[in-house]
Amino acid sequence: MTLTYTGQGIGVTRGVAIGRAYLLQRGMPEVVPGSIPANQVAAEIERFRAAVTNAQGQLRAVRDKIPRGTSSEIAAFIDTHMLMLDDVALIEAPIDNIEKRRYTAEWALQVQRNELVRVFEEMQDPYLRTRKDDVDHVVGLVLKILLGHSDLQHEDLQGRIILAQDLTPADTILLRHQGVAAFVTEFGGPMSHTAILARSLGIPAVVGVHRATHSLSSGDQLIVDGERGLVLADADEATLQH
Repeated sequence: MTLTYTGQGIGVTRGVAIGRAYLLQRGMPEVVPGSIPANQVAAEIERFRAAVTNAQGQLRAVRDKIPRGTSSEIAAFIDTHMLMLDDVALIEAPIDNIEKRRYTAEWALQVQRNELVRVFEEMQDPYLRTRKDDVDHVVGLVLKILLGHSDLQHEDLQGRIILAQDLTPADTILLRHQGVAAFVTEFGGPMSHTAILARSLGIPAVVGVHRATHSLSSGDQLIVDGERGLVLADADEATLQH
C-alpha cells in the first residue's frame, strides 16, 4: 500500500487506531444581522427560551451517556456548559436585545457571544482566555437549534476515525458512545477539551494537525498513532515501524 499522507500533531492518548476517516463538519453557524417587527418580539423571546431549554436537554442526554467509572472531569465539562445556559450574561442579554432592539434570536445571541469573547480575549490569564471556547460551544449549540441544524450524527460511526477542526466536549462524549476508533483535530493542544476527554475516555487522539480536514477526506484509510502524534493515510501497520 502506498503512503499518500503523513500528518504530525500532538499525541494526547497512547494507542494506535486503524480505520476509515469520517469528516465531521463543525464550526460556528453563520448568522447574519436580522430584525423583527414589534408585534413578534414576545414570540421571538419564547423561541429563544425554547432553544435554550432544548440545548439543556441535549446536554443532559449527553451526560447520561458518560460511561460509569470514568473520570469526574468528563461530567464536569458538561456541567459547566449546562451552568452557562443559566448564566444571566449569556442568556438574559440576548433577550434584552430582542426586546429593546428587536433583533432576531440568532442575531441577539451572536452579538452577545461577540461581546463575551472580546472580554475573554482581553484577559491576561492564558487559562481564562481559553474559556471563550466554552462560550463558543454553548452558543454554537443554541444557534444550531435556532437555525434548525441537526447536531446529532445518524450514520454508523463504529470503528471510524473522526476528522474535525475541533470537537466540543458533547461531541467527544457522543462519538465515544457511538464507538469511534480515534480523533484527529486541526486545533487544540495537550490541555484542550478534546485532549483531556480523549485521555479520560481512552481514545487514541492527535490534535493540532495542520489542515487535516483539507488534506484528508471521508473514507480515507488512516492510521492514528496517539503516542507519537502521527496520522498516516493509505498505510499499513508496517509503515509505523519505519
